[in-house]
Amino acid sequence: MRILVINPNSSEEMTRSIREVLERIKREDTEVEVARTEGAPAAIQSATDAALAVPHVLERVREANADGVDAVVLACFSDPGLEPAREVSDVLVLGIQETTLHIAATLGHKYTILTPLAGRIASKEQDVRRFKAEPACASVRALGMTVAETEADPERTKGRILEVAREAIEQDGAEVMILGCAGMVGYAEEVEKQLGIVVLDPTTVAFKVAEALVDVGIRHCKRGLYASPPPPGLGGHRSLGEGEAK
Repeated sequence: MRILVINPNSSEEMTRSIREVLERIKREDTEVEVARTEGAPAAIQSATDAALAVPHVLERVREANADGVDAVVLACFSDPGLEPAREVSDVLVLGIQETTLHIAATLGHKYTILTPLAGRIASKEQDVRRFKAEPACASVRALGMTVAETEADPERTKGRILEVAREAIEQDGAEVMILGCAGMVGYAEEVEKQLGIVVLDPTTVAFKVAEALVDVGIRHCKRGLYASPPPPGLGGHRSLGEGEAK
């Protein structure tokens, strides 16, 4: 089994952190490639950043299909380009946000999303509604740190995760905590031990779900919502670098 995990930003450090964690948890018979997205923003911290990353993500997804991978995981909690990626892909594509929201709803009465910046709270609340996961959402809370800061200062990041998660437990009734940024990869196990609740690392959750779905031959439906886009000349759009339609 081959799974491509796309880091939709261009950060080498975050890509390396994701790779190290997934290499530890993957099955022996799973080959995992973790690739950053050259030309994309260094961090996805806004709708603008996400939009700028999407064309590069789509090119990676097309390449993965041509290369014969079994599944693709988008390792950013904004799930940038998830819907168009499924349109251009014949293999399974999972976003770590959508996947983890639905898993979280099965593991406790209410979940809380921890996001790096307060400015992203409204966006995460919109995503919860978009992915039909609103009834189980207790809250979205911010660490007050940039994505770069979560990468650069692990001790401060862990401290803020614990502090904000405790507030969500005590004030919002959260029983499941979602670490809502790929920059928080690797913290879930220790935080869960200290807090006594379920803590989900979306990158690892989505990766293991991808392994399971590939095993049983399940992928997204290519009829209707994720149908392939029409080819150029029939109302479709050219991909980056593609010449004129013939």
